[in-house]
Amino acid sequence: MATPTRTGTPRGQLVTVAVGVALIAASWFPAASGDVSSWETTVFRRINDLPDAFWAFLRVPMQLGSVAGSLAVVAVTLLVTRDRRLALAALVGSQAAYWSARAVKEIVGRGRPAALLPGVHLHEAVSGFGYVSAHTAVAFALAAAIAPSFPRPARVAAVVLAGLVGFARISGGAHLPLDVVGGAGLGLVCGTAARLAFGVRYPSPSASRSSHLPRELAHSPGTRRSRRASRHAR
Repeated sequence: MATPTRTGTPRGQLVTVAVGVALIAASWFPAASGDVSSWETTVFRRINDLPDAFWAFLRVPMQLGSVAGSLAVVAVTLLVTRDRRLALAALVGSQAAYWSARAVKEIVGRGRPAALLPGVHLHEAVSGFGYVSAHTAVAFALAAAIAPSFPRPARVAAVVLAGLVGFARISGGAHLPLDVVGGAGLGLVCGTAARLAFGVRYPSPSASRSSHLPRELAHSPGTRRSRRASRHAR
């Protein structure tokens, strides 16, 4: 029997889009003013002033937000799930987030931390404008596109990794907190929109536990054999 799935618009994804839009709106206008508030300066200093050992740890997961890193995630997603729609949603969502971030940078025109604050610890060479963080946008787009197809622990891990990318961008001195907030919002919108556009299926709440796996994994021969063995054991 096929695993019960639905192709409609789940409430959770509508909420994700709404949260993304709210994050963009809440960060865009303060960033466009060109000023760095005291709270944003404080948050940036506390993260950017962390010991270099933290940066050595953060720089690896940060690559998930790069173009090369996002393509690697798409390839692994296709290899593991065999779901072309899911892989295409991840590809289109992450690319849309990257290019949209590039466009927003030019519109808002907010400088990088080193151009706005003294004494910034810069751990990598950066150029151009700061708002929004393209790395963060790409990471959250991947999480929004892929995570709903996996069990809850994997969804939590995807969000944590995306947040870690944003944290790393602040730690490395490349972005201010509002740059990361805006990037997260942009990524959530792009990733969710791509998932909905490609009609990626998601598990039905009334389905069995196996339905929380991607469709191809739930119907794989190994999974079916495990079910039969479980029934015989009973």
